[in-house]
Amino acid sequence: MRVRVPVYAFLIALTFFPTQALAAEKAGWSGAGTMACGEVAGALQQHPEDENLFFSWAQGFMSGLNTELLKHGETDLNGIPLDAQKEFIRTYCKEHPRAAYFEAVFKLYDKMRHDQGLPAYEQTWQAPQGK
Repeated sequence: MRVRVPVYAFLIALTFFPTQALAAEKAGWSGAGTMACGEVAGALQQHPEDENLFFSWAQGFMSGLNTELLKHGETDLNGIPLDAQKEFIRTYCKEHPRAAYFEAVFKLYDKMRHDQGLPAYEQTWQAPQGK
């Protein structure tokens, strides 16, 4: 009788391999903004030049939020100078290292909306739609 060690080893290894690894997990959001603020701060300490990568994600995210609001009053994303926007996110992340980076971006977005006399984003998308 011939033993097929490589085949048996492969089958045994498969029993310990998590099935979740075989299929991609679903994600509503992805990219740099899904990292924790503390992780972003650590990455930026090592590579400060990467701040524009994260901020680019933030701008794209806020632009996406604005797309939904075109009928309800979009936010002027230049309402706060870009350097001040970056500083707002840095400060929020420093104070909330466990928060997701996108939370800092949401807070910035709602601050801009507030400064422009617009309702908070959450209030806008939860408002009942007229028929």
